[in-house]
Formats: sequence, structure tokens, C-alpha cells
Amino acid sequence: MRYLNKIVFINSASVKYAEIGLDGNVHLIGTQGVGKSTLLRAILFFYNANKSKLGISREKKRFDEYYFEYQNSYIIYEIVKDNIPFCVLAYKVNGKVAFRFFNSEYQKKFFIDENNRAFENWEKTRDALGKAIYYTKIISSYEEYRKIIYGDNKGLKSEFRKYALIESKQYQNIPRTIQNVLLNSNLEAKFIKDTIINSISEDEFTIDVSNYSKNHLRDFETQIKDIRIWFKKNKKGEIVVRNQADKIIDNYRILNFLKREKKGLAINLSSRINYIEREKSQLSTNHSTENSKLEELFQKKENLKGIHLKREQKLISKIDYINKKLTEAENKQTEFESQNIKLLIEKVAKKEGLTSKKSAKIDEKNLLTSQFAEISQKYKALITQTKNQEKEFANERNAEINRYESEFGDRKSEIFESYNKLIQEIKKANQELEEKANNEVDFFIDKENSFKRDKAELKHKTFYEAEIRGCEDEKTQLNSKIQKSNTLILNSNNAKKILVKEWEFKEKEIVHNAESKVENEQVHQKKHSTEIEDIETKIRQSKSSLYGWLNDNVPNWEGTIGKVIDEKYVLFNTELSPKLIDNNTALIFGLEINLNALDNRIKTVKEYNQEIELLKAKVTEVQKSIALINDSKESSLENLNVKFRKKLNTLKEVISTNEYVVSQSEQHLKNNKIKLDEWILKSTSEKAAVLSKIEEDLEGLSIQKSKAKENLENIIKGGDREISKKEKERAVEINNVELAKDEAIKTISTSTTENKVDADKRIKELKNQQDLELNNKGVDTERLEIIEDCLTEIIEDLSFIKSNERTVFDYEKDKRELFDKVPELRADKATNRKKQNTLKKEQRIEQEKFDKKYNQQYDIVQAIQTKIDEFNKDVETFNQFKTSDTFSSIQNDFLNKINENNCSKTAILIIEELNDRHYKSIDKFSDLRQSVNSFINNFNEQNIFRFKVKLNEDSDFINFAIDLKEFIEEDKINQFEKRVNERFSHIIQQIGNETTDLISKEAEIEKIIKKINNDFISKNFVEAIKEMEMRTQKSSNPVVKLLIKIKEFNDENSLILGEDNLFTSSETGNKNHKAVELLKQLVKELEKYKNSVLTLSESFDLQFRIVENDNDSGWVEKLSNVGSEGTDVLVKAMINILLLNVFKDNASKKFKDFKLHCMMDEIGRLHPNNIKGILRFANDRNILLINGSPTSQNAIDYRYTYKLFKEQSKTDNKKYITRIKRLVKVNTKVFN
Repeated sequence: MRYLNKIVFINSASVKYAEIGLDGNVHLIGTQGVGKSTLLRAILFFYNANKSKLGISREKKRFDEYYFEYQNSYIIYEIVKDNIPFCVLAYKVNGKVAFRFFNSEYQKKFFIDENNRAFENWEKTRDALGKAIYYTKIISSYEEYRKIIYGDNKGLKSEFRKYALIESKQYQNIPRTIQNVLLNSNLEAKFIKDTIINSISEDEFTIDVSNYSKNHLRDFETQIKDIRIWFKKNKKGEIVVRNQADKIIDNYRILNFLKREKKGLAINLSSRINYIEREKSQLSTNHSTENSKLEELFQKKENLKGIHLKREQKLISKIDYINKKLTEAENKQTEFESQNIKLLIEKVAKKEGLTSKKSAKIDEKNLLTSQFAEISQKYKALITQTKNQEKEFANERNAEINRYESEFGDRKSEIFESYNKLIQEIKKANQELEEKANNEVDFFIDKENSFKRDKAELKHKTFYEAEIRGCEDEKTQLNSKIQKSNTLILNSNNAKKILVKEWEFKEKEIVHNAESKVENEQVHQKKHSTEIEDIETKIRQSKSSLYGWLNDNVPNWEGTIGKVIDEKYVLFNTELSPKLIDNNTALIFGLEINLNALDNRIKTVKEYNQEIELLKAKVTEVQKSIALINDSKESSLENLNVKFRKKLNTLKEVISTNEYVVSQSEQHLKNNKIKLDEWILKSTSEKAAVLSKIEEDLEGLSIQKSKAKENLENIIKGGDREISKKEKERAVEINNVELAKDEAIKTISTSTTENKVDADKRIKELKNQQDLELNNKGVDTERLEIIEDCLTEIIEDLSFIKSNERTVFDYEKDKRELFDKVPELRADKATNRKKQNTLKKEQRIEQEKFDKKYNQQYDIVQAIQTKIDEFNKDVETFNQFKTSDTFSSIQNDFLNKINENNCSKTAILIIEELNDRHYKSIDKFSDLRQSVNSFINNFNEQNIFRFKVKLNEDSDFINFAIDLKEFIEEDKINQFEKRVNERFSHIIQQIGNETTDLISKEAEIEKIIKKINNDFISKNFVEAIKEMEMRTQKSSNPVVKLLIKIKEFNDENSLILGEDNLFTSSETGNKNHKAVELLKQLVKELEKYKNSVLTLSESFDLQFRIVENDNDSGWVEKLSNVGSEGTDVLVKAMINILLLNVFKDNASKKFKDFKLHCMMDEIGRLHPNNIKGILRFANDRNILLINGSPTSQNAIDYRYTYKLFKEQSKTDNKKYITRIKRLVKVNTKVFN
């Protein structure tokens, strides 16, 4: 049996010294103010160790000041545990009441000296205790003290466990019930419920609602909203937040792309400026050299023009001279023709004939007029004269004919020579023209062949081949880069998957190994714990089992029966009821054996305790090992996390970089395709244009060749024609000369013939006249008249000839010198004309060739000058650019990286592109900022995704975009969705399970309430209370109601809950939505709920019904006033005793053999019959009552009756001390 046996006051409160027995019912009597309540509070302090729950009003002295006024103020509680006493000493340490246990019954000598004075300090008490009596350290924590007294051994040292009055973790309601009885507090349902619940089990039946409100359901609605917003569609069916996220990522990618483009352009600009610096001086030198060449060519070009002009001028002068001669010939010919030159020539040609005729006529006249001697001589002379004249005339005419023949031969030769010369000149000129025409034909044929070759080559030629090849090479490089990057991405993703699998495998391996080790350690721990429990069971049963009985009744039993008895099944068995039959303890069932041959020995309780300590040390070591294993596991997991995260980040960086390379390369590929298509189109069109031009040129050449051939033919034919013409002209001219000769000869022959005829006629006439004259002998006057007329005509003709002879001479001179040379002049003119045209053509070709050479050189100089101008403009633009914000943004890239390759783009173009990218970057960053702000407006600071919503610096927005990109790319929303889905599904299930656990004790609670009701009915010894009943009702707590709803929902939907996600619209999703709504309601109620823990007592309501005489309270949840004041005290005491009994019976499962006390002050308010009834009511339930009242009533109902009274202090007249005198001690046992 265990119970509080005694309380001793030493200089405590107003009591100088008093010992009060508490091993039965105690009655304290005395007038008001003598200290009854003081004593009762001191006993209550033993049970609750709570100075604020002793009923001391604020205006009175504090507990420490009143009960422990002096340094040597003590209260000693003596406790009996299994007939072994020990004490609890309460005294002031450092201004605060503390406790100390010592292993001895109370003895006055431990605290009072020979002079009857209390020891001044603990040291003297310690000396008085001596070395034989064990005492503990100071217990300054009241919580620790209560744990020791009530046997809540968790965290207690083993030395304190032996001082337990009971052994229970749920002891709190014992002191609470005891203090409620003393303080006559309002009796509330919660307290009763807690008492009933704690009587069921030592384990607390609670739901930590703060864990839900602060952890599980913290930011619940925000998190649900945060998740749902990723699935919420607008009227267009679009998910706005995803569009916003995509916009941010697009803006970031574009911004990143622009940044990289700027970097590339900066490097190109740096390369360009360096290239200009390297090439500019060389370019100036080249320009000077090439310009000198150009000037030299210009001078040669001008000189060539002068040479050509001189050459042409000679021919022009010749042609002009010929033209003048031809004009002169034409004019003179016209003039001569106007003078009828032919007639004049004919007239002049007759001069000699006329002169001879004149002479003949004169001679004839002379003869006719002369005086001849003889007529026959005269006529003979006349006939001879006539004959001579005729002969002379004939000779002259023959001479003239010969002259004409000779002149004709000479003229003919002259004409032949002249025309041959002309023909040779024509042939020579034609030969040159023919050669040139042939050359021209050959030239055109060669050119045509060249064009045909060009055309043939063109079929296999690609225009802009370098550009196209450059684009194709770039395309190949880009495709290669894309393929390489895709390969890297694929390999990195595969490596990432492998790495994740390896990570998971190694993580599982670490966890598995750790769990295996922990399981092994837990096996050892369980083994040790089982051994400890077995030993503790043995120790607990050591008093009531055979082991305890043998210790009490059989001396030295360890060496006899102890050597052969079964320790497990016999020695510690409590059901054996051992008895001593005779005193011969050496026999075993009448058999005597030599026990010295056995090594077995029975352990003492102390050895068992030592073994427990060793096992606990092993358990501690196991726990440390488990902790080390867990620490090692966590460390390994962390190291693994760091190791693999680093590798994964590297792979992610590779993937990200190569994805960027792919995207950029694909973009460049698109641009490349456009550029390539443009070059191909340009190549095709230009090839077609060139082919068309070649065709046109071939057509032109064909025409020109045809013309050249035609020209050659014309030249050949023209030459032949001219030769033929000249030959014809020669033949005509010879013929004309011959005709003229023949005509002249004919005329001369005619005149000769006529002259001969005339001469013959004259001779005949002379002969006739001779005959006649001879006949007549006179002068022929008629003849003289005829001769005179003839002479007159001759003279006139000769006079005409004389006057026109000069004209004929001039004509013949001009004819010889001019008219006969007209064909030659005309031929020379034609030849010179041809030479002029040929010269012009040759000079034009020569000039064109030279002009081409000059233009090529000019183009070279202009190209160099253009390059120099381009360089100068680039440098000037760059110098201006250096002062811009754009340059500041790329300065590091410009200075750090130089591309050695020559940049084909001009600095102006690069700067334009840089400015374009810079301002686009600014605009795009503004778009990014705007899109980020729009996006984060959807979330608050406590969003589930931990998105930052307060962004200030530009870097904050960039980092936000990077994190969001990773969030989207890794599809973390699905991870969060799954996590939240699992989490809230788990919460629903957990709430369901916890609620199920919470209300699972309903049947037991009902059973206990029924037991209390029946207990009252069966053991009611208080006549005033007719009926007292309790009942349970469904909880009115809104949190409990919701928890039950959630539990019912979980029971109905546990199989499908969480099957779909919380954000779908399917039937399962609707169930999940209902779960969410229930959780939302729970969150709202938890916000109103003030407590952090929902206890089992709140899972139901408890109502009372008290019938006191004729007064029925009805069903109420709180008892404040039931009937009269006395009845009120009585009812509350009875209920508390019932509750204390319930708790007492169930609080300690290991043993029930202990007594508790209830204190009731001012018991005099109760009727004597009710006092007796309440005493019996309590004692029947193993509860002792300590009552206080002014007078003694029914003294035999109490074991002790003490009278308290005041007595003036002998040392201080103003101070009164309380004296306690035992009046009655009843030795009859109160308990069965």
C-alpha cells in the first residue's frame, strides 16, 4: 500500500511544530482563523505543488513568505510505500521552496536539536541524517517533483523512480480533482470529461490543431489558389497565368538573345576597329600607288587621242585635197563643156590642113596669075604642083595618122598604166580591207566561239558561288552545331536521367542501409527494452510475488530454494499464495539435495536495478547509434545531394546553353535559308540574265558576223566591181581614144581621099584646062574667084582656130593633168575614205581597250578610296558611339574579346545594329518587367512556389525570369500539384484517422459514465442526493463538427480521394473540391479556435442532472449552485470523489494499491448524516477525507481528530502561534 502517512510542520505558517497523521480520515476542528485552511493547503501542496492553485487570495502573503518565513522553516511529508517509509522535505532554497527526498521515516532528531530548536540549515539536517540515510539532490522544479510523486518516469533519473506514489503519465487530473474538492470550484463538464478520458489510458487522445493551422493547413487557401490559378481558364479557354509565364520566358529568351547578339556585335565591332587600324595605313599607300598609275594612264589616254587625231587628220587632208581636185576638174569640165570644147578641138585639129590648103590655094592663085611661057609647062607645073600638093597632103595626113597612131599607142599605154596603177591600188586597198574584214569576221567568230564557250561554261557555273558556298558552309556548320547541340542535349538529358536514377538508387541504398542498421539497432533496443520491462515487472512484483514473500518469511532463501526455483514462471508469480508448512527450509518437497553443487544465484532488487541501468545505458548507446546512423544518413544524403545537384546543375547548364545554341542556330538557319534562297535566286536570275545577255550578244554577234561576212563579200565584190569598173573605164577610155584616133584618121583619110579626088579632079581639070587654054590661051578667072573664096574661108577658120587654140591647149593640159586623173583621184578618195573608216574603227577599238584599262584602274582607285572613306566614316561614327549608353553597356565585351577574323560589316552597320539591339533590350526589359509584375500580381509573399513578389533591382527581374523558366521547363507545377494533392489528400486521411482515433473511445467513455452512474446508485450513502446522472451528447464544438464531417467524407471517399487532382472537373475532382471546401471551413474555424490542441473531451458534450430532495437541476453542462450552500458543496465533492475514483482505478495500470486524500474545508456546513455519508462514500473508494469544521462531530468516523487553536507568542506579544492538539485517535481499521 502507498499513501501519504504524515505531515510535519516546523516553523511553518504560524505553527512552530506539529505532526499530523494522515493514514486515515482526519478531522481538523477549531474556530475560524486558527489555521485549518492553512493545514489543508499544505497537504494540497503535496499533491499539486502549484502555489497558484492553493486558494490563497492575492491580498494575503505569498505561499513562500507565509509557510517558509524563516530559513529553518520546514514541511515534511512522510510517505509509506509498501510498508517502507520515506520523506519529502519542503524548505526554502535561494528564496524559493524546493524539495528533497530522503530514505527514512520522519524522526524529530533530523530537524530539532537537544534544545528543541529547529536546525538553522540543511547542512545540520544532513549531518543528522548521517551516511546511512540516502537523500537526493534538491528538486527545484515543481514539474519534476510532480513527475516523481506520480511516477511519470519519462526523463527522470532512476534514483527518483522509487519515490512514486503511483505510476502514471496522465496524473494531472488527480491534483486537479483534489484541489477542486478543497476549493469548492465550479464543476465543469470539461474537467469531468478529462478525468474520464485520462482514466482510459495514460496516452493523451488529442489532435494538435495548431499543427494543422500552423503547418498542415497554413496558407491552405493561398496554396490552393496558387495551384488552381495554373489551371483556371478565361472565357477564351486560355490559362492566363501560363500565358503570362510564357510571355516572361519569351521576353527573357529574347532579352538573353539580344544580350548575346550585343556581345557578338561588340566583338565584331572590336574586330572591325582593330582591322581598320591595321589596314588603314596600307590602304593609303595602295591608294597613292594606284592613283599614280591612274594618272599615268590618263596621260597616255590623252596622248593616244592626239595620235589618233593626227593620223586621221592626214587622211582628212588627203581627202580634202582630192575633193578640191575633183571639184576643180568638175568645174573646169563644166567650163570647157560650156565653151563647146569638142567643136573647138575639132576646129583646132584642122589647123595644119587649113594652113596647107591655104598655101596650096595661094600657090594655085600665084600660078593662075603667073605668066608662063608655055601653057603646057604651066599646066604641067600645075599638075605637078597638084600632084605634089596631093602627095604632100597625103604625106602630111599619113604623118598625122602616124602621129595619131603613135599618140594612141602612148595614150593607150598611159591609160593601161594609169588604170593598172588604180587597179593595183584598189586591189591593195581591198586587200587591206579584205584582211581587216577577214580579221573582223575572225574576231566575231572568235568572239562568238568565246560566247559559246562562256555559254557552255555557264551551264556549269554558279553565280555568287562564294556567297552561296558561304551560306551552305554556314548552313552545314549550323546544322552541325544544331546536331551537336541536340546530341549534347540528348546525351545530357540521358545523363541527367541516369544521374537521377543513380542518385535515387544511391539515396535508396543509403536509406536502405541506414534503415537496415537502424532496424538492427532497434532489434537490440527492443531486446534491451523487453529485458528492462521484464526486470521492472519483476521489481514491481517483488513485494506481491513469491520473491517478496520469500524475502519477508524465509531467511537465506537465495541459497536454498533460490538455487532451484524457476525465476521467470515461479519466483515472480503473484498468484502462488505461499505458506510455511514447517521450519525445515532445507528440504524441497521433502527432498534434501546438495545445493552447493549448483552455481545458480538469485539477483537482488538492487542488482536488478543495476542491470536495468546497464540495459538503459545500452539502450542509450543504441539510441546514440541510431542517431549517429541517422546523422550519417542525413550527412550522406546531403553530400549525395550536393554531389549530384552539382552534376545535374552542370548538365542543366549544358542543356540550357545548347538549347540556346539550338534556338539561335535555328534562327540563324532560317536567316541563312532566306539569305541562301536570295543568293540562289540572285544567282539564278543573274545567270539567266547573263545567259540572256550572252544570247543577245550571240544574236548581236551573229548579226555583226553576218554583216562582217557581208562586208567582206562586199569588199571582195566591191573590189572586183571597182577593178571591173576600172577595166571597163580603161577599155572605154581606150576605146574612146581609139575611136577618136580612128575618127581623126578617118577624117584625115577622108580628107586625103577627098584631096586625092580633088587633086585627081584638078589634074583632070588642069589637063582639060590645059587643053582648053591651050585652046583659048587665056586666064581662068572663075577659078581664081573660087580660090579666093576658098582662101577667105580658110583664113576665117584659121583666125577662129587662132583665137581658140589656147583654150584647146588649156583643155588638153587640164585633160592631161586633171581630167584624165579624175578616176585615179576618185579611187584615191574612196581608198582614203576606207582608210579613214578603218582607222576610226581601229582607233575606237584601241581607245576602248585603253579606256577599259583606264576605267579598271579608276575602279581600283575608287574602290580603295571608297574603303578609305568607309574606314573614316566608321572611325568617326565609332568615336561618337563611344560616348553613348550603348557603348557603356558593351564596353567590357568590346575590350575583352577580339575576334581575329576580319569583320565584313562596317562599323556604322554594326553600331546601328548595336543601338537597335540596345534599345530593343531596353524595350524588351520593360516588357519583361511589366510581364513579371503582371505575373506576380497573381501571388502573395507566402505563395506556395516561393516566388518573390517584391522585386526592385533589374537583376531581381532577370533572376525571377531564370527561376520561372526553370520552373516551367522542369514542369514544377505538376510536382507542386502532385505534392499539394498528396498533401491535402493525406491531410484529409490524417484528419479522418485522427478523428476516428479521437472518437474511437466513445464506447469506453459511455461505459465509464455508465459505471459512474451505477457506482453512485450502488454506493450512495448521502440521503440528500436522490439522483445524480451524467450523459454524453454530440459535440457542439464547430471544429469537432467539421472534423467529423471530414472523417465521414474520408470514410466514404478514401479509395478515390487523391486519385485525381484537386484541380480537375471530373466527378472525382468534384469530390476533391468538396474536400477542399471542408478544409477551407476548417481553416476558418481554426482561426477562431483559441486552443492549440483539440482534446478527446471536446469530441463530445457532457451533461449533468442532479436531483436534491425535490430540486431537479435538469440536464446542464456546468454545476455552480445546486440547492443550498451545503448541498452544493456536497454534490461537487461527491462528483469529484467519483471522478477521482475513476481516475485512481485507471490511472495506474501496473498496480492499484494506493490511497489518496481529499480535503474539505468548513465541513460543518453539512448535516452530520451527510458528513458520515460522504466519509463512507469516499472511504469505500479508497479515498481518505481531511475535513475542517468549527466543532467535532461523530469523532469515531475519523481516525484522527485534531484541535487547532491560537496562542500568543512568548517572544512577540503581537504574534500568535497555532497549536495543534490531537484529541482522538481511533485504532479500528477504516479500510477492509
